[in-house]
Amino acid sequence: MTAAAAIPSGISGKPDRFRPPATRVTLVIANLLNRGGGAERIFVELANMLVARGYAVSCVHFEEAEGAPFYPLDRRIELINVHPRFPSERRWPYNMFNSKRLPDRVRNWAEWHLKKDPVIGLLRDYFQHSKPDVAISFLPPANTPTLLAAAGTDVKVIPTNHNVPERDYCDPKRWSTNPYDRVMRMKALRHAAAIHVLFADFGAWFPQSLQDKIVVVANYISKDVLRHRPGERENTILGVGRLAPVKNYLMLADAWALIAAQHPDWRVVIYGDGPQQAKLEERIAELGIGDSFALGGTRSDMGEVYARAGILCHPAEFEGFGLAPAEALALKMPVVAFADCPGVNQFVVDGVNGLLADRSGGAEALAAALERLIDDRDLRRRLGDNGPASVATFTEEHFADAWVELIERCLGKR
Repeated sequence: MTAAAAIPSGISGKPDRFRPPATRVTLVIANLLNRGGGAERIFVELANMLVARGYAVSCVHFEEAEGAPFYPLDRRIELINVHPRFPSERRWPYNMFNSKRLPDRVRNWAEWHLKKDPVIGLLRDYFQHSKPDVAISFLPPANTPTLLAAAGTDVKVIPTNHNVPERDYCDPKRWSTNPYDRVMRMKALRHAAAIHVLFADFGAWFPQSLQDKIVVVANYISKDVLRHRPGERENTILGVGRLAPVKNYLMLADAWALIAAQHPDWRVVIYGDGPQQAKLEERIAELGIGDSFALGGTRSDMGEVYARAGILCHPAEFEGFGLAPAEALALKMPVVAFADCPGVNQFVVDGVNGLLADRSGGAEALAAALERLIDDRDLRRRLGDNGPASVATFTEEHFADAWVELIERCLGKR
C-alpha cells in the first residue's frame, strides 16, 4: 500500500510522518529571569508569536540567577540556561591575566576571552545538538557570543538592536568597560545573516560593509493599550518610564517649577520606578512643587491613564523605541519631547502630533512647549487627533509579519 493510500477516508493531506518539520527558531538573551524590562518583554512576546505561527521555538539564556521569566512564556517553548557551571572569574588564569603588570591590550583581550569563551562554547554545543535553523539574539551581551558560537555552522543568526546603535557599540560605559568588548561587538556582526534595527536611520549608522544586512522592524503598541478609547481629558501632564538619568525627569521637575504657579489647575504625574527615584523626590521637595508634581509608582494598565491625561512629556536624552510616546499618540494625547531625541523624533513631528523643544534651551524650552499646550485647548486637540495615524504601523500583527518574513528570507524561502 502506498503512503497516500494509507490516509484514512475523509482526511486530506499527508500523514504526520510526511509533514515537513517546523522551522526551528532559538531566541537568545543574556539575562531573562525576574526581569520586567522592555527588551525582555519583546523577547518573550516574539517567542510566543512565533510559536503561535507554527515555529518550533526555544529560548536560551545564560545567567546565574534563579527564578522564572517575568513575562509569561508559552508552554510549548523550551527554556534553557547555558550559564557556565564554573564562572571563569574563579579560575586561576583569570587572576593571572588580571595582573596590572600586563599591557592593557593583552589584559583586555585575555579577560574578554576568559569570560566569554565558556558561554560561546556552551552556545556552540547547544546549536550543534539542537540544530536550530535560525537564532535571534537580543542585545549586545547576547549578540556577540551568539554570532561567534554559530560561525561555521548552518545556523542563521539575526542579532537585534534595541537602542541607538552609537550608544550600544561605542559608549565605553555601556554593557562593558572592556574596550576589547566594543571591538568584538562590531567585528562579530560580519557573521550575521541579517541585522535588526528599530528605525532606518539607526541602520544607516552601521558601516557600508554591513548595509546589505540591515533590516528595519519597529516595536509595537500592545493591544492592551489600544483597547482603550480616549475620554474626557484631565489637566494632567504625564511622564511614563524608568526613573533613570537617561529619562531626564529632573529637568521636567525644573521646567514645571517655572510655570506651576501660573497653572494651579494642572498637575504632573510620573509613572515608573528606578534608581533616580530618591533624587527626584529630593528635587521635587527642593523646588516646592510637591502639591502639583507626584510620582505615581508602577501601574499595569497604562492605557487607562493615557486615555484621560492631557499631555505626555518625554524629555529623554535618547530612546531605542519610545514606547510611552507611541502609546500616548495612539490614544490621541499630544507629546512634548526634545527635537534631538532619537527613538522619538522618528514619529513625533513638531506641530503635527506634538511639540519638539530645542534641548539647548534646557528647562526653559521644555516649560515653554508645555505652557503652549496648556494655554491652547484647540492645539492640544488637533495634535492629539493626528496621533493615531502617526503610529498606525506599530501593531503586533505588523511586527509578527515582519519577523516571519525576515526569518523566511534568511532561510531562502522568500
